[in-house]
Amino acid sequence: MSKKPTSTAQLPESPVLVIPKAWLVTLAVLIVMPWLIAGAAYWWLNAQPTAPPPDATRAPQEAAAKAGPWGRLDVTTVTISPPMELVGNEWGRSADQGKYWFFPNTTPEAAAASLAAAGLDQGSVAALMATARGESGINGIVITPGADLVRGLAPEVRAKLYVQLAGSALNADQVHAFRYAGESVEAWFGRSVISPETRRFIEPLVYRHGGHLYFADVELARQQIVDPEERRRLAKTLLRQQTSRVRLSVPSLLEVPGLVEYWGRGGRRTDIRPLLESIATAESDGAIDIVHLLPAFARERLYRYPLLTAADLNRPALANCLWTALNFFSLVPDERYLDVQASVDHLQRDYYLVENGLELGDVTVLLDERGVIYHAVVHLADNLVFTKNGTSPMAPWVILPLDVVVDYYRLRSENPRLLHHRRKDR
Repeated sequence: MSKKPTSTAQLPESPVLVIPKAWLVTLAVLIVMPWLIAGAAYWWLNAQPTAPPPDATRAPQEAAAKAGPWGRLDVTTVTISPPMELVGNEWGRSADQGKYWFFPNTTPEAAAASLAAAGLDQGSVAALMATARGESGINGIVITPGADLVRGLAPEVRAKLYVQLAGSALNADQVHAFRYAGESVEAWFGRSVISPETRRFIEPLVYRHGGHLYFADVELARQQIVDPEERRRLAKTLLRQQTSRVRLSVPSLLEVPGLVEYWGRGGRRTDIRPLLESIATAESDGAIDIVHLLPAFARERLYRYPLLTAADLNRPALANCLWTALNFFSLVPDERYLDVQASVDHLQRDYYLVENGLELGDVTVLLDERGVIYHAVVHLADNLVFTKNGTSPMAPWVILPLDVVVDYYRLRSENPRLLHHRRKDR
């Protein structure tokens, strides 16, 4: 297990970073989502793989990004999922915690009111409150919901109730629910490897919050699906995620100098100029996947999973969003950034804040309403960012629109503040 810094936040096993008033970028603790919320894949891009290639399905979603100093980008959204060999048999194990709903610092009357506010009828509220017991350790109550009642929740009721429950870290299944940025269950589960019976059981348990679909009833799934292989297939399906594949148009040699200036940051202009010139003069579509224009750190990880070794067990932490952001231009990853204080010192010493005109490699951090940083991403172009959403081996490195990342963490903050940082030497 990784060592965790002291945190003032409520989420268990989630390091956080705090911004004091004296300087907005002073970070104390970093919060990252655990392994349940991740999922992604490997897209073959003429580089040595760091993980087995995942399955990938192209989604019928293509659009041109807004043109700018980065050039003209064509963005294709694809849905990807992890390879089966990386999916464990005991996913979702929570030591029976998922059997209960926790209402800390709450009276029975207030808990009943919360249930009613979520849309449960009087009979259901009464049935749930009949199972309630006081718990002095949380200064509140614990409810044991029946499986039939949970299965029968309407999607809109489930959404309201589970968002309420996610307000406490004790309700781990709701806090760390699986999520998918899509408009329909078909987009999430379509062409998946689960059996028709499993899909019929799981689909009614899916709910929407913001722009994401969620699944949180891990305990029900564990009770219903006893075959270990089918559980793994379900995990693979629930871990499906959308990501962006981006191509840059290089229509003529006249545009190459400007593109080199933008994409060559980090001392790489001489490296990428010949490639862009060759695309501009080639008898082809005059476009290139931007993975070939990214620094080596990002190029070697994009669309891939981290492979853990025995040596990782002795590291102070696993690769997370801040480690990813601060190492974006590194030829060799700096392991000091697994330490929160080292990351804080680096941001304070070597970065400054910018308001707009973001450039390749700028680091954007998300702060909640209390001024706590809970995620960090790297700006690529337009609204696209390079991100790793969590520390788990099931959390790959992907490209996403920033607004999708913000919505991904909606349970952490409905209205986050964004701070943009730029390296002084870039």
